[in-house]
Amino acid sequence: MSRRATRHPAIFTLQRCLRTAALPALGAAVVAFTLAMWTEPMVASAAAATGARAPWLSLPIFVCAFSCVVTTVLFWPLLAARRPGSDWLRRLQRGPLHGCGAALSGALLASLLVCAPLCTVYASALGAPSIARTHTLVPAPAEPLLSAKRPHLHFALAAPLLGNELRLRPLASLPEGPLRASRVRVMADGAPLAAATAEFDQTGQIVRIPFASRTISALELVLEDGTVPLFFPTGSVELIGAGEQSGLANGLFLALLAQIPLFVALAFACLAGAVAALPTVLAVAVGVLFVMTVGGEGPLTAALQGRLQGHWLLTTSVFRQCVPSLLLGSTAMIGAMMLRRRSRR
Repeated sequence: MSRRATRHPAIFTLQRCLRTAALPALGAAVVAFTLAMWTEPMVASAAAATGARAPWLSLPIFVCAFSCVVTTVLFWPLLAARRPGSDWLRRLQRGPLHGCGAALSGALLASLLVCAPLCTVYASALGAPSIARTHTLVPAPAEPLLSAKRPHLHFALAAPLLGNELRLRPLASLPEGPLRASRVRVMADGAPLAAATAEFDQTGQIVRIPFASRTISALELVLEDGTVPLFFPTGSVELIGAGEQSGLANGLFLALLAQIPLFVALAFACLAGAVAALPTVLAVAVGVLFVMTVGGEGPLTAALQGRLQGHWLLTTSVFRQCVPSLLLGSTAMIGAMMLRRRSRR
């Protein structure tokens, strides 16, 4: 690498963020793992217990992103208005963002390097499985009530799927007469999916139905007996894919998804910094980061839980969840370019 390349804003910011974010993230991971083992969640199944540890995975990721946000805003003078040394640096940094885009790239790369072991090795220590499977939520019909008056429910899949397990988690209503658990038989493309039936007598009860791998185009639920009406909204019927994917690749993709809140926070910092001073820029960046991580906005919260539960993240639904955040960050960057170009005039 040439000497000029090592003086690039992205390289400077990368080095500074790695120095300030690596150790705090490691310390947060050690503390979070200790607390996770000490406060074991009381849930019904091991898979649910693993998913309940998502906050302990999000803590070191948030610490890393917070360190990178604060470091980048403080380090690069042109991210905020009226910083000492910004006048002569603006003459050296050409382009509409005056090096702010390069500094943002360096921060994202540093965060990615820190998050990669957190989302792979550390997530495995928290119980994330070594393999991942696709989890497809089957769309519900217009009237998703299964009762004695309507003992059949039909579910049409958007496309045929190869699966080997079905999970049902309906909402239960008050019984229509003496309480008798509702027995439900699952039909797939007109044939019974499994020999056993599923029984429900309370809300939120999960029943897993394993079956031999087969391609399914449509599902039908048939009420054979019972007095408990069952509601099956979208999300209550989940088809598990038969193919196994790499847990390592799943973790690396999660590390990439973890950069979305950091990108949006720094994009808004770049936008605010076109006219605002350092304290305001810091408040904007940290506030946006807090909302998108601790506040649960954006795709990261669901992706963290999915990683720990063995959900394959490289699916269309995950990409759709990322689009609004990416559009928001990109819009902020475009606005920053327009404001900074206008301020030069």
